[in-house]
Amino acid sequence: MRDTGTSTKTEKTKKQLFLADVPQILARPLSACFEKEGWSVGALGAETTDAAHHVYAVDLMSVEAEEIFALEDAAVLIAPLAAERTDAVARLERLLALAKRQTHLEHVLLLSSADVFSGKGVAMETAQQAPKTVAGERRVRLESLAFAWKKEGLPVTVVRLPELCGEGLADGDGFLGKFVAAALGGVTQKPEANVVATDKKKTDVDTTTKNVTVRVEGPQEFLVARDAAYGIWRAVERGFSGDVLHLGGGQGFGFDTLANEVRPLLPEGAKLPLAAQGHGAKDALPFGHPFLDSTHALQELGWQPRCDIREGVRASVQSILDTRTAAEQKPGESARDRMKRLWRRAVPYLENFAGAALMAIIAYFQGGSPVNRTIPVDFNFVYIGTFGLLYGKRQAVLSITFALAILIVSLTSRGAEGISLLYNPIELLHFISYLFVGVLTGYFADRADYERAANRWKERRAAERQSFLKNLYQESVRVKDRMYRQIVNSDDSIGRVYHIVRRLDSVEEENLYTQTAAVTAEVLNVENVAVYVVSRDGHYLRQKVRMGTEAALRPHSLRVDDNPYLSDLFETQRVFANRALQEGVPDLAAPVVYDERVIAVIEIYGLDFGQWSYYEQNLLSLTARLVAASIGRAWHFEQEAAEKRYLPGTRILKNSEFQKVLKELSERRRLTKDNPAALLPVVAGGLTISELDERLSHCIRTEDFAGEYEDGVALLLPDVQGDTLRLVRERLARAGVETDEGRAVV
Repeated sequence: MRDTGTSTKTEKTKKQLFLADVPQILARPLSACFEKEGWSVGALGAETTDAAHHVYAVDLMSVEAEEIFALEDAAVLIAPLAAERTDAVARLERLLALAKRQTHLEHVLLLSSADVFSGKGVAMETAQQAPKTVAGERRVRLESLAFAWKKEGLPVTVVRLPELCGEGLADGDGFLGKFVAAALGGVTQKPEANVVATDKKKTDVDTTTKNVTVRVEGPQEFLVARDAAYGIWRAVERGFSGDVLHLGGGQGFGFDTLANEVRPLLPEGAKLPLAAQGHGAKDALPFGHPFLDSTHALQELGWQPRCDIREGVRASVQSILDTRTAAEQKPGESARDRMKRLWRRAVPYLENFAGAALMAIIAYFQGGSPVNRTIPVDFNFVYIGTFGLLYGKRQAVLSITFALAILIVSLTSRGAEGISLLYNPIELLHFISYLFVGVLTGYFADRADYERAANRWKERRAAERQSFLKNLYQESVRVKDRMYRQIVNSDDSIGRVYHIVRRLDSVEEENLYTQTAAVTAEVLNVENVAVYVVSRDGHYLRQKVRMGTEAALRPHSLRVDDNPYLSDLFETQRVFANRALQEGVPDLAAPVVYDERVIAVIEIYGLDFGQWSYYEQNLLSLTARLVAASIGRAWHFEQEAAEKRYLPGTRILKNSEFQKVLKELSERRRLTKDNPAALLPVVAGGLTISELDERLSHCIRTEDFAGEYEDGVALLLPDVQGDTLRLVRERLARAGVETDEGRAVV
């Protein structure tokens, strides 16, 4: 298992991608694509994507958006040119003004559409714009505004995309979303949708929904959202800075073909929109734009679409159907709850009717008058005031109506004429008094209700504000911690360089190989590392150091001509990445180059999926370069100090130098938990040092050591034990060199 502490310690600094109002169909693959390469993704908008790690459900025009942009100092900002909105210009101005304040901003990618062109054929980036729809005209103006900001120094690029398809398509989003929504009988008429209804009613789906017509101008180009996301990533990766970039699918459907493709996916009874003819096609849903020429993207970015658009269209339709099914399956209001809600609304009216009946009974027992003769009180005032204070002006007006009816009936029953009541000042004042009491008491009740509603609104806003500030605080703490690690942690870029240089600050070659493996494992957070040394003739590689179980399974020697990846590595002198997942090939391999010659190779095995990024490759390349400089200096020192290290005229190390190598191999075994070494004393048998050196030169390896040891000579054999040691002793015996029993170096 990987040490989680090491993983945390070597956490790398991530670049930030920020999505503003990007639709779900593109936001999800964009997030996945950038996160795979080690980026952090944030999103802003009323309908934010659930794929981003940091989501802000805030409108771009709000005050909170300014605070978010100040906190999220993004390297790349992606947003659509929302031509369907009436405030599109204001929103674009707001977005670019906030982007202008970013200190680390590298790219602003604004997503446009092919509706800025008209006619048929293929449109290049330099083609003349001639939109036919209102949305297309607005998008042209928005692009012009964006280019004006680019002249002021903002790194803006307009990315034009055709109709997107794939998972996550929203109901009514784009032509395909409107087409499917119309077929399902759920199309909504919007001023900017360019959708008009004919007089013909549906008879087989929903008789209340009108048919939608489609103006067919030619085939419609489609592009799968995953291809679009990868094209945007390539533009960012390659540092594309042009004004306009076309990412065209190169594939499309005619209207009949699209209808035949969609029809089997819809439920039985769905009726597809019809192709309009003649003048009826003027205001219909448009179908068909010029195809976008993506030759520039292929040449500059090496990008071309890979996904099948038929699969993308099917995924789009299925996403809309799944969304509608989920909405229908949401638990609705139960009959009991509905009855409770209706009862609560009916109670005030029932109480008012009961109050009116009570006032009528009281008037009956008082001789037909609502005014009591004993105590001159009109009980209707109590009735009106009570309901005015309890329920407000609506119930007060109803109670006034009932009170007036009771009073008029009482007066007419005693001989008064109805029309004469309007000219009798006393009765007229009585009527006005009812109205005054009802309005006054209703006003106080309504005012209290308004205050309570206002307080509830303030509480909700305060809770939302508090939640937003809390999230903002947590995000600022996260950014602070990240910046702190960048400054003081040894695992940031500068710290790692210093760490490597310090660990390799040695002139002893054996120690450099060991430290190379240890530093590589620590810096890249890997467990399986092997270091191979290139032979003098450059045809063979000999394993010098290994760490991890997978590295132990690798061959101890490699022939360059038998391994194509080594031949390519020697030729290009670049980092090799096994993206084809070939068997028997390391995941990453980096050459150690000195004086334009490969002197060693670092190989890594067992990489996690998250480590297959250019960041890891660049880090390995940097490590290899630093190692090359250190090993090169050590090699020069070793050549100059050869006379001091070896006995005169031989390759036998002096006792002090031999003890250093012996100590280093012991340290290597302790660090790597592998790489055994055997110490084999030599029986001189009357041979001189020169004669012994001559015999040993023909029967030991380049990486083996001979040196003075305990008043004699001993051999130090790296990566030798057991049966291998027995074979070595037999080979030495055949060469006339007798040896004692060997022992392991610990």
